[in-house]
Amino acid sequence: MSFQFKPPVAAESEITWRDLFRLGPEADPFWYRVRATQLDFLARYFPFTLAVAVGNASVVLAALAHKAPPGILVAWMVIQTAMAVHFVRRLIREARSGKPTPATRRYTRQVVLEMGLVGACWGLMFAFMIPALEPSQLALVVGMTLVGIGTTAYSTAVFPVGALALSGPIALGTIAGILEADWPHGTYVLIILGAFLTVIVRGNVLTTFAFLARLKTQDRLLEQEEVVRLLLKEFDANGNEWLFELGRDGCITFATSKFADAVGRPIEEIIGQPWTRFVADPESLGELREIARNGQPFRDLLIRSTVNGELRWWSVSGTPKYDADGRLAGYRGVGSDITDRQKSAERIAELATFDSLTGLVNRRVIHTAIADGLHGPTGVALLFVDLDRFKAINDSLGHSAGDQLLVEVAGRLRAVVGAAGQVGRLGGDEFAIVLRAADAAAATELGEQVIAELSRPFALGGTDARIGASVGLALGPEDGTSVEALMRAADLALYDVKGKGRGTVRRYDREMHARAEARRALELDLRSALEQGQIALVYQPIVDALDERVVGFEALMRWRHPVHGEISPSVFIPIAEDIGIIGQLGLFAIDEALRTAARWPRHIKISVNLSSLQFDQPGLVEDIAAALRRHGVEPRRLELELTESVFLDQRDSTVRTLARLRELGVGFALDDFGTGYSSLGYLQKVEFNRIKIDQSFVRASVQDGNESTAIIQAIIALADRLGMETTAEGTETRAEFEAMRRLGCAQVQGFYFGRPMSAEDAMRHLARSEPLIAIDPQEIGELDFDLADLEPTDAVSPPRSGAEAYGRSPAAGVPPTVPLP
Repeated sequence: MSFQFKPPVAAESEITWRDLFRLGPEADPFWYRVRATQLDFLARYFPFTLAVAVGNASVVLAALAHKAPPGILVAWMVIQTAMAVHFVRRLIREARSGKPTPATRRYTRQVVLEMGLVGACWGLMFAFMIPALEPSQLALVVGMTLVGIGTTAYSTAVFPVGALALSGPIALGTIAGILEADWPHGTYVLIILGAFLTVIVRGNVLTTFAFLARLKTQDRLLEQEEVVRLLLKEFDANGNEWLFELGRDGCITFATSKFADAVGRPIEEIIGQPWTRFVADPESLGELREIARNGQPFRDLLIRSTVNGELRWWSVSGTPKYDADGRLAGYRGVGSDITDRQKSAERIAELATFDSLTGLVNRRVIHTAIADGLHGPTGVALLFVDLDRFKAINDSLGHSAGDQLLVEVAGRLRAVVGAAGQVGRLGGDEFAIVLRAADAAAATELGEQVIAELSRPFALGGTDARIGASVGLALGPEDGTSVEALMRAADLALYDVKGKGRGTVRRYDREMHARAEARRALELDLRSALEQGQIALVYQPIVDALDERVVGFEALMRWRHPVHGEISPSVFIPIAEDIGIIGQLGLFAIDEALRTAARWPRHIKISVNLSSLQFDQPGLVEDIAAALRRHGVEPRRLELELTESVFLDQRDSTVRTLARLRELGVGFALDDFGTGYSSLGYLQKVEFNRIKIDQSFVRASVQDGNESTAIIQAIIALADRLGMETTAEGTETRAEFEAMRRLGCAQVQGFYFGRPMSAEDAMRHLARSEPLIAIDPQEIGELDFDLADLEPTDAVSPPRSGAEAYGRSPAAGVPPTVPLP
């Protein structure tokens, strides 16, 4: 048993006796907390004290009121009632607001004064009342005093100043009254009262010391926690590692924010969750469970996890923690995300075997796969896949779009081939597929599936890009007994299919080698053909269907090879596109055609074909504008013929280039209309002047009748509705011409009116076909003459037909020569 009033904890916390009876500095956070806690304690237990006070007041009024002086009694009743009402109103106000009154020094002093006033009233009442009481009544008053002091001490257990202000006057008044009453047993009563007061005071002091010491300790802990928190925050902000702590049940009890970042979830969703929830890899999960089951520490344990669908690598170290009984209570440790480091290590290993962009195996692995297949019992099938129009996509949309396209192509190839073979990238836009145990039919079928899959549109940055694929096939050991021989055979097969139109599968045969050599020779010759003057233009007339008058020419390119003679454009134009010189040839064609057209009458137009690859040529619009200015040809006389291949990639840049050419004043014609699957869509993209009906419909309209005729009628009606003219291509007979004129076609073009001819022959053809001097409609307003000035002999009677007007026999295939007047 201890008789001390100051416990050791107070000394350790540096709490002094002075601290018991002070309110502390106004701005000190610690003393604000002391005052707030004391007032909160008082408010919490004061209702009980108030109830006891009301009970005591009832006893006084009922039993002892006649013993008190009337003035003192009235004053006591008024003050007690006012203070009770004041306390109740304060309690109600704070209850409604939900917030206690701020614990300022001023407010605390006010509370102490109010408690002192209540205690003084009771003390004065007892001091004046006790001398007039009988011994039995005196015992009642002493009992009331003990009860009042006891309840007061209960509600002010951590508030010595308040206890002194409230209980002190009551005790002094009671003692003063007993001494004044000269009661025979008064001394004994005072001794009992003193002992009671001593116990009450000691309890109050010890409780207050403990209370202040606890607050001091909390402050120190808060300071330490703040230091630890700052250190953890610094560690968490600047370090790459995280801290964690697990409970006995394997649930996470603590983790830093870096761990929340590592698992991709808010920290609130992590605490309380089992750690197994964040480790998806079964191998790592089993290893961790075995370690935890044995209570072993672990260091730099490599764990694979999946975060938001992405594989992540963690390095984790942990130490077991134990409770007071020595039982395993969990783990605490540190971890870090080493995904980048792990990927770098894996990347170094992959670079030796995988393509860095697509993730497919590289050429070395393909060589190994081919060698294994050649030495196996079932042989091997090798498919070379080359992307069509990839260069156009790469040049127009940029290298990043080209890279994205290659990645998506790789994904589609993996999906098509699956487990049937090995897919690799040889370089650029060329891929290889190695199939084990595949015959020619199965390999061809797979190649056709590859082409179909790669012909579907690709979404590249908001643009649907269309490419295609060509596949060369070789089977080993039939087409080659070594890796090099088989790859050369597949490459020749691919080369052959690219030279014959692309978009199909071709198996190697012995003749391909000779054809490939011949094509390579043509490529070399074509590169110098323009410089050596072997490239020339010929012109095919376009006539008005109404009066058979020439209204324009289409410029067509010819290659006169010194050895092979004239080579068809269907042969050398694809070669020019493949080897990248189509832009040079195209500009030559435009310049030469305009140079020739400058010598023609101003109402005669010139049409020039434009390759889709020319739209990838920078400065195309500027080059055409410069050629028009150079030769003095009005832009309205130039008509560029486009095919649907221009729109296959559906690029905004193509539409913008066409719009700039339209602003320049150049016209457009859509060639081979009706043969493309989306020609109607092109009419919405570009404002065409003319639609050229494909010659297959022209011939069929005479041969098979209604179906082709209906198609031509629909095309002509559509053109009329859109304000466009129509030209029937390939008109070779009078019957075809009459059919086209009868259907309402505005212009015709074909062998019936003239084969492609040189520039000089075109001039002579114009001279033969125009018996009258042609006048540009725009020049009519510039003429100044009067019909009355014409001599009677100058009058010309109207012709009976268009053929007669040009001196042409309706049955003649070529109009006779008619000199200009």
